[in-house]
Amino acid sequence: MKKMAAADVVIFGGGIAGLWLLNRLRQSGVSAFLFESGALGGGQTHKSQGIIHGGMKYALQGIMTKDAQAVSYMPGYWKKCLSGQGELDLTGVPVLSSRHYLWSPQKFTSKLTGFLAGAALSSKVEPLPKEDYPEVFRNPAFRGEVFSLDEIVVDVPVLVRELVKNNQDAVFRIEPLCDEGFRFDEQGRLLSATVYLSGKSVEVSARQFIFTAGAGNEVIIKKLKNREVAMQRRPLHMVLVKTPFDYPLYAHCLGLGSRPRITITTHHTQDGSTIWYLGGLLSEEGVGRDSPAQIEAARAELNALFPWLDFSSAQFATFTIDRAEPLQKSGLKPESSFAKVVNNMIIAWPTKLALAPKLADDILRHLHTMEFEPHFFDSRELRSWPMPPLAKPVWEDAFCKSAI
Repeated sequence: MKKMAAADVVIFGGGIAGLWLLNRLRQSGVSAFLFESGALGGGQTHKSQGIIHGGMKYALQGIMTKDAQAVSYMPGYWKKCLSGQGELDLTGVPVLSSRHYLWSPQKFTSKLTGFLAGAALSSKVEPLPKEDYPEVFRNPAFRGEVFSLDEIVVDVPVLVRELVKNNQDAVFRIEPLCDEGFRFDEQGRLLSATVYLSGKSVEVSARQFIFTAGAGNEVIIKKLKNREVAMQRRPLHMVLVKTPFDYPLYAHCLGLGSRPRITITTHHTQDGSTIWYLGGLLSEEGVGRDSPAQIEAARAELNALFPWLDFSSAQFATFTIDRAEPLQKSGLKPESSFAKVVNNMIIAWPTKLALAPKLADDILRHLHTMEFEPHFFDSRELRSWPMPPLAKPVWEDAFCKSAI
């Protein structure tokens, strides 16, 4: 006899998008299950640097782009949640830095200085006196300038844990989805999805199925064959540096183009080691390099940007991120989050950590237009199914195994 389960909404994908949405749905009285085949937050989420962007990194040529406008209000949204006054209570999530910084190794150009001065009027940017610079830039050898941005950096592993905490009865581990598990009606509506684990199976039905599984969305996309929804991958080659000094830094370095030359966030391993996590143009251009070559490039970049620091005893490790996103013309970066409705399914990507709340708002707004009335729930056959593990921080994983 086939085992069955049912909920108003079923979510596939346990990263930041799926977990944020699950919390919002259950708060509003909607019954929901979330299924994850790997570790919670274990895809793109736990590889995020934790920056809640306000858009300034996309305005480094002195122009407020559509990318920048799309995320401009997100720091304020997140700050409300982190203070317990927002849609979700994230008071248990540590803020690693209350400000993110923008620095240049030389003096800023007059055009960009004027733009940043204008942005300062809206409290998005603050020019800093030298005594307020992050400690690493107070060295006399530093000849550049530093601005403070209205962006925060959060502890992503703890964020995932907090989003799971009140939903452990609704989050289930499964094996990777296969297209044979989907059952459609003649109009193309998804009637049910069969999930599997260790020889067990349950057929799950819902009024709405939502796919927030990053690259895992490709399974349903291929099944639907809908020309209006497709996926692209934009890889990154990130670098972790176990430093011999403790200079916490959360900053973008201004380069010659429209992207930060390098983006640095700071994290600590359980044994107290300081880790600089490097992204930005270094990670984008690094996709054409193997790990030794990327480490050599990172070491050279750090030596050039911080000639007063000694990186000779630092340990380096690299890994790749396969950013899964909605397909864009010429493979460019999406300007905002994405949610495509196909019958009773929504295929969605937040495209960046900061936009997860916006994506949830968009999906909830769609459900409200349907005059969605919660009423559908039966979890009995899933009660013995385990919850997926929480993803291990990438810096712990890297330096517990090996480093160069």
